[in-house]
Amino acid sequence: MQISNGIPALLVLCFVLLAAAFASAEEAGALKIDDLLATREFGQLTVPALSPDQEWVIYAVHGGTGRDESSGPETTQESIPWYAKGLDLYAVNTRTGETQRVTQGVGDNWGPSWSPDGHQLAFLSDRDGSGVAKLWVWRRATGELAKVSDVCVRDNEVQWVGNQAVLVTVFPESSVGGSPPPVNATAEGDKLGPMVEVYSSDPTALGVAKTPSVEPWNLDAYLSDLAMIDIRNGVVRRLTRNQRIGKYIVSPDNSHVAFSSPVRFEEPGSQQIVWNLSVVSLSTGEKRIIASGIRLEYDGSPFSWSPEGSRLAYLAGGPLERAARGDCYVIDLKSGNSTNASMFTTPPSSEKQLAPLWDAGGRSIYFIRHGSIWKAEGGAYAQEFSKIPGRRVVQLIGENHSRLWSPGGSATVVLTYDSAAKQSGFYRVDLGNGASTRLEEDGRCYTCINADAYVYTAPGGNKLVHFAEDSGHTSDLWMVDAISRSPRSLTHLNPQFDKYEMGRARLVEWRDLDGRVLQGALLLPARYKDGTRYPLIVWVYGGERGSDSLNDFGLSPEGAFNLQILATRGYAVLFPDAPQGAATPMFDLAKSVLPGVNQLIDTGIADPDRLGVAGHSYGGYTTLALIVQTKRFKAAVEMDGTGSLLSEYGEMDKDGTAFGVSHVEQGQGLMGGTPWQFRDRYIENSPYFYLDRVASPLLIVQGGEDTTTAPFLAGELYVALRRLGKEVAYAKYEREGHSPLYWSSPNRVDLYRRVISWFDEHLRGSPN
Repeated sequence: MQISNGIPALLVLCFVLLAAAFASAEEAGALKIDDLLATREFGQLTVPALSPDQEWVIYAVHGGTGRDESSGPETTQESIPWYAKGLDLYAVNTRTGETQRVTQGVGDNWGPSWSPDGHQLAFLSDRDGSGVAKLWVWRRATGELAKVSDVCVRDNEVQWVGNQAVLVTVFPESSVGGSPPPVNATAEGDKLGPMVEVYSSDPTALGVAKTPSVEPWNLDAYLSDLAMIDIRNGVVRRLTRNQRIGKYIVSPDNSHVAFSSPVRFEEPGSQQIVWNLSVVSLSTGEKRIIASGIRLEYDGSPFSWSPEGSRLAYLAGGPLERAARGDCYVIDLKSGNSTNASMFTTPPSSEKQLAPLWDAGGRSIYFIRHGSIWKAEGGAYAQEFSKIPGRRVVQLIGENHSRLWSPGGSATVVLTYDSAAKQSGFYRVDLGNGASTRLEEDGRCYTCINADAYVYTAPGGNKLVHFAEDSGHTSDLWMVDAISRSPRSLTHLNPQFDKYEMGRARLVEWRDLDGRVLQGALLLPARYKDGTRYPLIVWVYGGERGSDSLNDFGLSPEGAFNLQILATRGYAVLFPDAPQGAATPMFDLAKSVLPGVNQLIDTGIADPDRLGVAGHSYGGYTTLALIVQTKRFKAAVEMDGTGSLLSEYGEMDKDGTAFGVSHVEQGQGLMGGTPWQFRDRYIENSPYFYLDRVASPLLIVQGGEDTTTAPFLAGELYVALRRLGKEVAYAKYEREGHSPLYWSSPNRVDLYRRVISWFDEHLRGSPN
């Protein structure tokens, strides 16, 4: 039997069967989307809690069926933080490994906190079906879960005052019933008359000393009442009312609580907040401001109590580096005097400043500056105390909110990072002379979780708990004994990945067009073979050191798009360093990223005819900036990004805030001022005005309810490219927010399939 072109039908059948066999083999090794979506992940911004006797660790996990089947974080109930949706609390015994599902999959559960005696665990939950957060307790001896009060809790912080009361922030009584406002309040139109929102700006009312205010976000989101709730009877006592509350910490003697309050943004186009620091007596309710008009980090967190509770220390600083030096101040509550304990003359590093920690006697204060440990002691100015060669100190480990962890009293342990090798580590630091000793550096990442602290201890204990992951393994909890130094795994959340051969990560290096040495995290294809060229996807995010993600699972710091989904399908993936400078961010991206691509071609890894590029959020802008400057990429995917800095500048939320103004002027946009000051600069760095140069087929992905990057920004890209006759597709996912990490399962499945198909079609000629 012959077919029309004379090729024997049997031979054709053989080819078909052989192709099917290859496809089947590839599919067998490819990471299945269902397995990826079933990933169980530790909750972000809700830290594990180690019991005082160090026998149990409580941790929060999302079940892996999609963050929220109905909506993204921007449209969730205001009382339930976006990071708490779908979280369940688990308890693991640190001796036996026994694991209990404390909250049994009912409701959203987060913010676990042990009582000082270890008998009860307080946490927040909407498990009563009300849709708002309430205070609950788990009684360790009986396993009983009990709701303490019906008051609506505002935030994720739960702090104990002794063993019978906790301190939380709750919705102000001035709100309707002390409850959060409804998310989608509707009316029957004509019955209420005109439905109109009016915004106004009156420069004549500003006064001589005032300047126009353009808030990037609404500081009234901090508005709450600070309340103490009795665990025994649920009685609520409000210590403050209608007060903006940032961070709050109970004093060691349980007599006072200190809290930060955001007052205003320092200047238009800035994200620097000016704060007040206040103290309230828990017995009398007397409140006084002890520091006003100070610069702190965006969450108002870098302050701490002395062990005896008579002093507070804080680090001044924040995004507006030119206005803050990162000085350490000490406030005496009795006299009210504030002392600068450092008198620095240069700004701090760009990393977020963490709270200073006190030694047990309250004589010395330790804090991090430029990756070194500094120490202020006995009224003298702070001095550099310990610098670990080749390492940057990332976290001083505390045993509570304010005290340095030092088992045995003579040394502490710090978390470090080697920027050259992209290596996390633990070092012992002698508190007498500052000498350091390496304890652990094993090629894993200990900081690959969205949190301000990465290591957790119990007061007076000698064990620490931390997360660990690498490019081919998801995050798990580990425990280390400070004496035996023997790390033990406490969890194994995702056994479904054990059957896969994942892509391996490799650090690569090149020089950009200015001669600077840059690095990148290269995820090799699973079953990689030397001498074989592979299609390459460049995952980009401007201004970031992509190489720092070398040991993140799938090179994905927050899981928005796990790149193992591509590596296990035969793609190489590069996450490059992409430094940018003020006024020239778009050109800087080309001269830093493209030489990295050349390096992989020159070394025989990347196929120059099969190059793709993709990015999310500012990575979407980065993707567009590259494809208007080169025709090398045969396919591109931009997710939730923007092509016009002018359009982003004009975004406004329903409450009148305008994040884009500060983001473009002084944030990632790097414009350094307004469009009226630098009109040409805005245009020259907006890919939108160069879309006629695009030669790469582009897939645009957008969340339909995104309040970070408004959907109209994706729409204007699509309209322009369609008008120019370019190959473009636009996938708009209704009811979804900014990050695909929090999208519904059906939409996440569709996104993964759509992206894989896009690259398969344009880089392999075989759409999946």
